[in-house]
Amino acid sequence: MMAPERGSALVESIFGIVFLMILSLGVAQLALTLYGRNVVIASAHEGARAATELGRDSGEAEAIALRTTRSATGSLVDDLEIEVVTEPAGDDDLVTVRLRGRLAAVGPVPITIPVETQASSVRLGEVD
Repeated sequence: MMAPERGSALVESIFGIVFLMILSLGVAQLALTLYGRNVVIASAHEGARAATELGRDSGEAEAIALRTTRSATGSLVDDLEIEVVTEPAGDDDLVTVRLRGRLAAVGPVPITIPVETQASSVRLGEVD
């Protein structure tokens, strides 16, 4: 005769619940990682756009990119480095904003993910 399997449903339920919880937290971590990456990309574009506006300089572009990233992500992006480069391109200026950082570990997988992006914009020269 087979031995009774008392309590096996409880143990199987616990394993199932733990598996689903880890899976759910992993999906949430993936969503936050993609959100942080998208915010860093948008911040680079915003900084480049700001640098091409009349009366703006590279320092203001860097401040805008930093403020945009920090206000949207909080502490999700660590070790953020911002570099603004202005190069002449004929009568115009090419402004490039580069952002580098690490997306913080949030969720069941304790890894940080490096993120790097750049955006460029053209500041038109004087029109006669």
